Amino acid sequence: MLSFDSLWWALLPAILYFCIHLAEGETLTPMLLARRFTLNPVLIILSLVFWFWMWGVPGAILAVPMLAILKIVSDRVRPLRALGHVIEG
Repeated sequence: MLSFDSLWWALLPAILYFCIHLAEGETLTPMLLARRFTLNPVLIILSLVFWFWMWGVPGAILAVPMLAILKIVSDRVRPLRALGHVIEG
């Protein structure tokens, strides 16, 4: 902040990083993941309710990633493939 004449030049790297991160996180990644990876919306809601009941807010934050991990594991393990198809949207 001391090496720039204006405050805007000092904040420019942070603003650029924020804009790139926002564009990638809100548009690019969801578009790429939505093509290959789908989850059953009813199971997402049930997972959110269950894990919020079990662990509160941290459980709600981790509910969908844990469901996605369960689907990935179910798709890879032969006896669990039927569960993977149920979890798929």
